[in-house]
Amino acid sequence: MGMVSPQAMDQGGQGVGDAGRTKGRIPSGSWGTWTLDRVLVIAGFAAAVLAVVVLGTVDSALVGPFLIILLPGMVSTGLLLWKPRRGFYLIAGFANSLLAISAIPFGLIGALANPLVGPIYNAVVLSVLSLILALPSGVLGFLRGRSGLVERSLAEGIRSLQGLAVIAVIALSVGAMAAGSLAYQNLNAPPGPTGPSYDMTNFVNVSMAASNSRFSPNAINITSCVVTRITILNEDDMPHTFTYTNNQTTYSHDLPAGSTTRFFALFVGPGTVLFRSVAPGDSGMNGTITVVSP
Repeated sequence: MGMVSPQAMDQGGQGVGDAGRTKGRIPSGSWGTWTLDRVLVIAGFAAAVLAVVVLGTVDSALVGPFLIILLPGMVSTGLLLWKPRRGFYLIAGFANSLLAISAIPFGLIGALANPLVGPIYNAVVLSVLSLILALPSGVLGFLRGRSGLVERSLAEGIRSLQGLAVIAVIALSVGAMAAGSLAYQNLNAPPGPTGPSYDMTNFVNVSMAASNSRFSPNAINITSCVVTRITILNEDDMPHTFTYTNNQTTYSHDLPAGSTTRFFALFVGPGTVLFRSVAPGDSGMNGTITVVSP
């Protein structure tokens, strides 16, 4: 049996130690060697920050509580920027998803179906986008680091199935926010010069949409003895009507395709009022107004 020199043992020991350190950390380097997962986790944090900024334009009092939710993401994303270790991937992935996860019990998913709330809808889309970008990439970065796999660079990863899926999700999110902003602007645009004018200062606003031959929402609450301005955006390519009976009188308002219709209503007592569209082919397009006492 041959003798192994101390130098060879030292070299071998050093090689094993280096391999162990490489396995525990995904190699870092210049921008050209950044990985797709690392970029997506950081992009998830950026989307969450943008969501809070947008919410701040609606109510500045919301910024403080949401900044507390973002604090773990700030710290973990900073650690990931410093050293792309596998543990930092996992922590940052979850931390940058906290904004969306914490909003799920408060109707985050349902809010995606209502683009008429304007900036709030954009903030919801950005929150969901932060979850989609950060959480899967954080888990994948952790698993690849634990397995000792060297990730593909950003340029290689963006051409992979994961990269193409991310591009599609971002494009869909941008399109949803753009469409929601246009719908909100159309809904709140000042009425045209035609039609009657009313000297009313005290009234309540109710907004809804007609989409895919359905009213959304299809159930609304209105207070009796209070003038209510109802605004309906018809997103369909076909006309509908908003037809209901109040105090034994039937009223029907035309909803031209792609336009916004506004009218005032006054209900003098509590009860339930059914509304529907009587346009051809609109069977099943109906809803309920619940009139409550003041």
